[in-house]
Amino acid sequence: MKSLRYPLLNVVFFVLAIYVNYLSVVTNLGGRTIRELSDKYDNLFTPSNQTFAIWSLIYTLVTGFLILQFFKKYKTSITQNPLFILSCIFNLSWIVFWQFEYIFISLLVMLALLTTLALINLELKKDGNLFYRITFGVYLGWICIATIANVTTFLVSKAIRFDVSTEEIITIGILAVGSAIVVWIMRTVRNASLAIAVCWAFYGIYVKRNADHPVIANTALFALALIVVAAIWVAVNKKTVQQG
Repeated sequence: MKSLRYPLLNVVFFVLAIYVNYLSVVTNLGGRTIRELSDKYDNLFTPSNQTFAIWSLIYTLVTGFLILQFFKKYKTSITQNPLFILSCIFNLSWIVFWQFEYIFISLLVMLALLTTLALINLELKKDGNLFYRITFGVYLGWICIATIANVTTFLVSKAIRFDVSTEEIITIGILAVGSAIVVWIMRTVRNASLAIAVCWAFYGIYVKRNADHPVIANTALFALALIVVAAIWVAVNKKTVQQG
């Protein structure tokens, strides 16, 4: 029974996180939807609205993880420690703080979620379970982008504005730094799956900015290509290390 403690708690806290997500959509916690707040703090780094549909993929993958964890064959260190529970707590907490426009606190919570997911990926670094690695790789990749977006939103909330050309340069810099950070994280946790979410986000930026800010759109496309190359390198290098 002791071995079931964390798997059961994982399910409970995930359901709680999903419920808070549901409330944010149905009851508009704080008076506005997440999308309305995203539009309020719109900036050149924000991807197109349809990009956020990736949460459906993330939650579907996590559901698969929650099912598999009850089978002895799929038990690993992350099914027997509180890291996933913490990720759920930070997930739902971010929604609450964001909905009530506590932007700085939401940024701190997002950083905590990022750290927790990074630790989960480190736990899976030597794990042979490909499904778990894809699940939490995609999740971490998206939260990497969400964290960068949260930082940008915080600056916008403080009315830190620049002229269009300067904002374009800053956004290009954010894309460059963000790409470098993602590549470093992929290399550190040896998980190329981060690229799935990151490339999707960069494509969303390309789609949204192709008409009004082509320089940013093309930079996002270049960053996407860079991430793909880096992901291939990480995947090949990981395979070489395992064979060695």
